[in-house]
Amino acid sequence: MAGVPLAHHLLKHTPASVGLRVVLVSPNDELLWAYATVRAILPDTLGDEKIFLPLGPGFAKYAVSKFEHVVGMAQSLGPEANRVVISTKAGEQQRTIDYDTLVIATGSSFKEAMPFKNLTDTAATKDEIHNLRRKIAAVRSIVVAGAGLTGVEVAGELGQEYGLAGTKEITLIADDALPLGPPTRDDVRRTAVRELAKLKVKVVANTRVVGTATTPAGKQSLALRTSGKNKNNKTDTATTTLETDLYIPTFGVQPNTAFMPAAMLDADDRVKVNRDTLQATGYANVFALGDACNAQTAKGKHADAQVRFLAPAMQHRLAGCTMPTYKADDTFVFAVTLGPYRGTGQVGNWRLWGWIIRMTIGKHLGTDYAPEIAAGNRTITETNW
Repeated sequence: MAGVPLAHHLLKHTPASVGLRVVLVSPNDELLWAYATVRAILPDTLGDEKIFLPLGPGFAKYAVSKFEHVVGMAQSLGPEANRVVISTKAGEQQRTIDYDTLVIATGSSFKEAMPFKNLTDTAATKDEIHNLRRKIAAVRSIVVAGAGLTGVEVAGELGQEYGLAGTKEITLIADDALPLGPPTRDDVRRTAVRELAKLKVKVVANTRVVGTATTPAGKQSLALRTSGKNKNNKTDTATTTLETDLYIPTFGVQPNTAFMPAAMLDADDRVKVNRDTLQATGYANVFALGDACNAQTAKGKHADAQVRFLAPAMQHRLAGCTMPTYKADDTFVFAVTLGPYRGTGQVGNWRLWGWIIRMTIGKHLGTDYAPEIAAGNRTITETNW
């Protein structure tokens, strides 16, 4: 989501006299529009063409001498040698690439291999989305575990499609008293609970899934640990079991930085960067942005702002000029859709009305402008790229 627009901007706007050549390394030959996967996992909602956007046509306009797309994954980085080792899809071979400047925009993944973000490659992500569609169509009960943005949106989509009609039982498990943990306002969190209840989604609070097993009948048996205050204001815990036809975990996001030297990562495995320039600590020619770096929290808003800064800033650097300073905006902003017709959100300390979410993103989840991002014509917020 960050690397593609960055590559396009550098190729389109860097003066020819610089002699720039861009090598884009990614395991995917199509851009996954991750914001819409919460709806795309449902059968007969969004087709693959809405969330998988080919990268080739957008990059075809650049000369081969200026651009190369290597379909593969980074295996190791040698920052002292300015060298990265790639495992390519073509023949499953390794390739070593030397660089003058490196940008790490590798994003993040769900630990449970859920396809709300890219898996190992485009084919694997498509396969898992298709697999979820088949499972959802066949079952009568679904448990979504993890009540962050993704979990709440998945539960909302399932509630809109099946909960209202009474054709499937939908349960959302939250590890706190309310979904959407701090710093989300409590009234926003309560709004999410009310809207989910209207969609016939049951929210189980203060509960974690601590184990899973498959029953002889083929159901998923979930071991749940619930905590709460007793009359003496001490925390009690209880372990119970819940059976469901389908279990969808939406928690546990990790940065895709396993190839990085450990010394370049913080305790959360995100690349340590200078917040003013997005340069990796100790390496002036290595940059990182988005979920892979620790400049800001891992949110699409921040990744978009970082790429809008870094693209022109790198051109300053390539021209031999001093880089400008990144002015990070850490205002807490989010919007959560609960199906196409409901939603809530927050900007700073202000609660967003549901109709704003419905009018701006609920219907399309960004699929109406995502092709322009894949083509290199815009970012999420910058329409003239």
